[in-house]
Amino acid sequence: MKFLREKLASDRLQERLIWTAVLFFATFFGTVVLSYFFLPEGLLKNKNPLQNWAESDSTLILGLQIFAYNLLSVFIISLASLFGSKKENEAGYLSTGYAAFFTLVIINSVVLGTWSFSVESEAVPLLERIISTFDLSRRAALWEMLGQLLITCANAHIAVVLSSGRNTVKRSFREIRWSRGEKAALLLGLILMLAGAAVEGMAIHALSQAG
Repeated sequence: MKFLREKLASDRLQERLIWTAVLFFATFFGTVVLSYFFLPEGLLKNKNPLQNWAESDSTLILGLQIFAYNLLSVFIISLASLFGSKKENEAGYLSTGYAAFFTLVIINSVVLGTWSFSVESEAVPLLERIISTFDLSRRAALWEMLGQLLITCANAHIAVVLSSGRNTVKRSFREIRWSRGEKAALLLGLILMLAGAAVEGMAIHALSQAG
């Protein structure tokens, strides 16, 4: 855990991205398998009241609706990233944004593992669920979560409330700085999430027409 913590708190964006990605794939697919075997099917179906909004008949508008909804996750991650913590003997502060990101990842993996999608469709075997995640032309999850991953890593050093043991230091928002690479990661993350919203919008309309 200490090793991973140091990697996630690294000053090098590339190092943060690589190790967050490793942890992401292990967490996501591990939780999919566990939830498939140990949790009831449909456990989280229609449990999110924020998803109860009227879907547009236009694929373009629906994609924008989904993108706007998914920006809530960006807000949550960014808000959490304003807080960082470490033990007194540790060098770098670990962004709380990682906790927010991996919480969202676990929720998504449980949705897949228990087949709790809001759109009605026939449940498929575990292996097919895992493989279908990589069908980027029809599945939005990987687009969206990789976008969130990039944003989380880009925001890893924007904390204004820094806790070290019992000591807490507050910075000004004006002290927040992003490197050129971090700005590029933020932009790419938003682009991936927009692509995911477009894919999801087209998939929803395809399912509704097929039904």
